[in-house]
Amino acid sequence: MPRAPRGKRVVDPATDSYVVVNRAANGQAEPYFDRSRGVWVAPWRKADGRVGRPTGKTKAQAVASRDRHIERAEEDARLGPISEGFGADATVGEVAAWWLEHIARHRVRATTFATYTKQIRIIDEEIGGVAVRDLRAQRVAKLVSDLIDRGSASRARNIRTLLVQVIEQAVSLGLVADNVAKRVKTPTVPRRQRRTLTPAETKRLLAACDDRFAAAVALCYVQGWRISEALGLAWQDLDLDAGAVRLRRGSTYADGQGMLLGPTKTRRSAGWQLLAPTVIALLLKRRALQEIDRLARGSSWPTARYDGEELDLVFTTAAGEPMLRQHVDRAIRKAAVSAGLDPSGLGTHAGRRSVVTNLYASGSLELDDVARFVG
Repeated sequence: MPRAPRGKRVVDPATDSYVVVNRAANGQAEPYFDRSRGVWVAPWRKADGRVGRPTGKTKAQAVASRDRHIERAEEDARLGPISEGFGADATVGEVAAWWLEHIARHRVRATTFATYTKQIRIIDEEIGGVAVRDLRAQRVAKLVSDLIDRGSASRARNIRTLLVQVIEQAVSLGLVADNVAKRVKTPTVPRRQRRTLTPAETKRLLAACDDRFAAAVALCYVQGWRISEALGLAWQDLDLDAGAVRLRRGSTYADGQGMLLGPTKTRRSAGWQLLAPTVIALLLKRRALQEIDRLARGSSWPTARYDGEELDLVFTTAAGEPMLRQHVDRAIRKAAVSAGLDPSGLGTHAGRRSVVTNLYASGSLELDDVARFVG
């Protein structure tokens, strides 16, 4: 039986309990045992003058509960009405949505923004309702673990990276003092062997490729371009007589918007380049085929606009619409089969890897020179 507390008792008629007036060293009333409920009570005075009465089965538990209430109240007072309309209990979902709209939207390309939107949706479904200040590293680790269990370590890695950015924004806004997402280690993604083609295999692939797509394939497998850079190419960028091209934009797909023109993925990719004779010959074939499509379409042939300029894209469908990356991927695999090559693992980016690998393996260029060549 706990010892009855000493000191003056003030009875609360509403609950038939009492408060001991004696003060502890921290200025709060001493804890007391409430016999009517069989619990210890640790009273504390709130900022508005009201008295809180956290309880516990033991005195230590009651005091610990009171300390948590006091700490929370002090945090509320410190945070107060936070800027950007957030309150102390702002959730992960609210901060993530704000970050996506006001920060990410102005920093990344439309396709990356679309990817972020999908990832934020997953975060919102899993932990969106958790207050940012209540988020713990254990909860983030569980989210990452669950995503890995669903079979996607790379998605788990990307979402963990995105969550670090969101919580870092919460730190900047004063919602929390620490970014707990940083405490969770980035998941390891198993390395896969990536396909490359030798120069001889590339020659066979291009020979077997449909002329409508061969020039785009050549830009990837001979020039080392990204497919987005090839699909963003316009005839206004080319000087085929001089064998030169000015690379200055890309074309990528965004959900709900279709193919969008935008800047190149990296600034180093942009600029004037010389074209290989094979690429020039395939571009001339491409222009002749497009003219047939253009004549059939007549005045309804569409044009594209970017940066205030009207453009005639090089790679279009028969209807004049921008070509999709998937169209080129399918053409590559179909050509590989025709050329007697294994189509597995072959796609548009395999061309870029092949160029880098072959140039470096040739021994005629240093790695830095290869990097500059492919931007």
